[in-house]
Amino acid sequence: MKTTNLLIRGGLLLCASLLLVACATRPTQNSVTLVAQQLGQAHPGSDLSSAPEPINNKTMDLSGAIQTLLAQSPQVRMELAQLGIADAQRLQAELISNPHLSIGALRPEGGGRWKLDVGLSQPLLELFTRPLRRQLADDNLLAVQLRLQSRLQTLIAETGDAYYSAIAARQHLQVQQQMLDATLARQQLANSLYHAGNMSENSFLYYDNELRRVQQQVKKRKRKAQEKNLELLNMIGLSSNQPIKLANQLPVLPTEKFAHADLLTQAHNDRLDLKITRQQLAQLENRRTLIRTENGWRDTSVGVNAEREFDGANNVGAEIEIALPIFNRNQGKLAAIDSQTAKTQAQLAQTLLNADTEIAQSLNQMQSAREQLDLITASLQVAEKRVTLSNREVNFMLGSPFELLNIKRQEIQLAHDYTNELASYWQARTQLELAIGRALPAPTPAIDHSTMDHSKMNHSEMNHSEINHGTMDHSKMDHSKMDHSKMDHSNMDHSNMKHDAMNHSKHQKADDHSAHQQQEDKPTESIDKTASEHEEHNHD
Repeated sequence: MKTTNLLIRGGLLLCASLLLVACATRPTQNSVTLVAQQLGQAHPGSDLSSAPEPINNKTMDLSGAIQTLLAQSPQVRMELAQLGIADAQRLQAELISNPHLSIGALRPEGGGRWKLDVGLSQPLLELFTRPLRRQLADDNLLAVQLRLQSRLQTLIAETGDAYYSAIAARQHLQVQQQMLDATLARQQLANSLYHAGNMSENSFLYYDNELRRVQQQVKKRKRKAQEKNLELLNMIGLSSNQPIKLANQLPVLPTEKFAHADLLTQAHNDRLDLKITRQQLAQLENRRTLIRTENGWRDTSVGVNAEREFDGANNVGAEIEIALPIFNRNQGKLAAIDSQTAKTQAQLAQTLLNADTEIAQSLNQMQSAREQLDLITASLQVAEKRVTLSNREVNFMLGSPFELLNIKRQEIQLAHDYTNELASYWQARTQLELAIGRALPAPTPAIDHSTMDHSKMNHSEMNHSEINHGTMDHSKMDHSKMDHSKMDHSNMDHSNMKHDAMNHSKHQKADDHSAHQQQEDKPTESIDKTASEHEEHNHD
């Protein structure tokens, strides 16, 4: 009898020890700190835990925009809140079910003492599967951390795209303003010729209407710049009335070259969606092990049962309840795990293909932008030289001022194309960083564009003040009898010329010269119209 009591007490003590060990939980870790460390490794300089910094008059660069995003964007805070859910689920996996206490009372029909039946039991399934459940909870937490980090990298890439788009829109507006200046100068020239009788009303109305069209384009560019600025503010978590100072120019084209194979290898190691998919495969394998382990411990419980008989005798003993795994052996769950594993493996293969394609597309876009920039740069140099030569010809009365203004418009249009391609390069570089899962090395500038700032082109080289068309009556000048090769225009003061002293009787009639001037204007008008249509198409 004493031996039986000792065995019972030993068993109860063992059960109590197991329950106490099962109740012990590990201290919770700071998941935000781990994610911040991982993000800092992928994007050096980013600090997820820093407090918001006040916006001052300092020009905001891309790193400053990213830091503002991490510190103030509600989108980031929403993603961080998911970590709290994963931490709670991991904490819940540490716990086991509460023990079951049962009490029963019976009384004889004729009266007498009550018969009491008391039982205390504890299910063993969660106790023995607790390490596996803890591993699954850790896997789920890691998956949430990876998804959060992936989402943060996507937000960083979107911020970079919005940042470069905002600067490009500002640069386009500056270039379009220069287009307006050139068009205004051409309209003023046409106005002077029209009032002097040297241009038909139809040609003048064309140039006058062209000025309004360019003014409309300037307003569109201004609206586009405001829209891109608002998109950037919304992206980084600032209100629409928050003033920020951005650079007026896109960064210069860097000297860098990337190998597709190296980038693809880096993507296999660092790309987060690949890590998430591999983590899902490991999680499915752990879940398979858990399901198989449950077969032997499902609905198994141990406990202590005590009862008092009617005659006052007390009976105390241990009890165990076992479910026989005959019919339900989780066949459906295991089959679902097999199908999910096959699906996840196919998803992993597709993700690898996506990474390969995205890297190739980004490299192709960057290379295309670089080639286009080389061609546009050469064209800009030629256009600038043509402007200088045409300006000299106009000053010597050997060329048409309208042709000079048209060449200047073509130069401005090339500046628009240059801005588009440079923005395309930087946006493709941002997408390449997202494709490989980490930031690229800091770029090294290849060309110092400070001397070739196309948005601030100096139109003063085209000195319209030297051409005083308001005082020159071209309708009374016979250009067919003027020997320009013997005229020194550099020392000629057109403002002091007295046209009254000229023998107009020897000149051709004004109507003949006016007709000749209109014929000269028509080709220029056609060229201007073609350039205007090209500029409008590029703007759209």
